[in-house]
Amino acid sequence: MYIGLSLSDPHPDFVSDGSTKRTLSAAQFAGRYRLVDFMLSNMVNSGINHIGMVLNSHYQSLIAHIGMGKEWDLARKSGGLTFFPPYLSDARQSVNNEIDGPLHRAVQAVAKISGEYVVLVDSSVVCNLDYRPAMDAHRLSGADVMAIYVKKQVQPDSRGYAVAYDIDEDGRITGISGASGAKDEVQNVSLGAYIMDKRVFLQLMGREKNCGMLRFSKEILAPQLWRLRVRGYEFRGYTAQISSVETFFRHNMEMLDTEKRNELFHYGGRRIFTSRRDSLPTKYGKRAHIENSIIADGCQIEGTVINSVICRNVRIRPGAVVENCVLKDRTVVERHAKLNWMIVDRGGYISESRNMLGSDTYPVYIEPERII
Repeated sequence: MYIGLSLSDPHPDFVSDGSTKRTLSAAQFAGRYRLVDFMLSNMVNSGINHIGMVLNSHYQSLIAHIGMGKEWDLARKSGGLTFFPPYLSDARQSVNNEIDGPLHRAVQAVAKISGEYVVLVDSSVVCNLDYRPAMDAHRLSGADVMAIYVKKQVQPDSRGYAVAYDIDEDGRITGISGASGAKDEVQNVSLGAYIMDKRVFLQLMGREKNCGMLRFSKEILAPQLWRLRVRGYEFRGYTAQISSVETFFRHNMEMLDTEKRNELFHYGGRRIFTSRRDSLPTKYGKRAHIENSIIADGCQIEGTVINSVICRNVRIRPGAVVENCVLKDRTVVERHAKLNWMIVDRGGYISESRNMLGSDTYPVYIEPERII
């Protein structure tokens, strides 16, 4: 049996959308999804039904989104989903903080579960991944750890978080380091997903109280490459790593590309599940104009929307123009306002006739519930 374990805030020094009011894995993606949806769907689609989530802070939105896990068939008596939140403090925890140890408690729980393998994943990675071929490869290879990676170019805005592997001709990982090299250089980029024997997991993580995926890769696993058999498994589908405002914006905008969107949501015929809201269909006004955009349910669109991702329950009034933007839940754009290259967080309010402009390399971010 395989046990899934996810770090809901795998790199707390980065914030996906510029806000400290929610954990990273609760950040919205492609209109109606959250980052956590991809991690949970991948595990469930791969037959992993015993999943633990290590929480850091500001996780109320995450728990409200997942609920009992019914949409992922995790509301069950045997197995299901278990949360490991921090105690004592609501402040954002450092990866080296010794006050609390949600990961340590998760490791203790894993030790008590009957199962031979652990799948440790980074919940900030967006992909549609079937772990079963990698699981089979792990068992057949006799490796201690199987690290899943993708061959791709690393954009400058991802350099601070991306981890690259050096892999020899036999498929063994000989080095782990931060991604470097020229912009057009193809590298073996980690997906933050590791399949390992449970005994190896317990040895590596037994003394850890808090740990991000960066620290696990570069400080815990990398020094052990000389004694552990760590092999790589290549994934060839669409992937996105969310680690900053820029990567959040760029990868959301990539979903406007039909080919990339289909590669993510229909890869291998596997579905990506998310929580249901039972919202009304989006209502379009007589003079609404839409071009190449993703618009979720529950919206009222009376203005112009071009090349944008619109989340649930957004209101765009007559005469308003929204172009190259990501608007999150309950955003209101009043009449004749113009937005270009913007991220407006949940509950944002853009007043009448306001004109706001960012750029493709530096999108302007508006905090939650902010009135502009």
